[in-house]
Amino acid sequence: MSVHKVVIITVKDADGYAAFAKVASAVLARHGGEIVAQNEADASDRILVQRFADGAGARAFYADPELQEALAAGEGSFTRDVVIIERDQ
Repeated sequence: MSVHKVVIITVKDADGYAAFAKVASAVLARHGGEIVAQNEADASDRILVQRFADGAGARAFYADPELQEALAAGEGSFTRDVVIIERDQ
């Protein structure tokens, strides 16, 4: 069962968010995730749709220590809301 995550990000500090996004992109790929849709990169509210092959990959992405460290470092630079959608193939 594939898993999609819709992530809505409100950017408050572009540099802080950019540093986080660089790390998050590498961690996403490491756990088999990919961005399948997104709005304009310079929008203050970013909307991303991420896809994982299964829930295990999505959970491993979020639990990854490197991602957690980047989230902590970026605190105050952005806020995010995440909706997880599981889908039968």
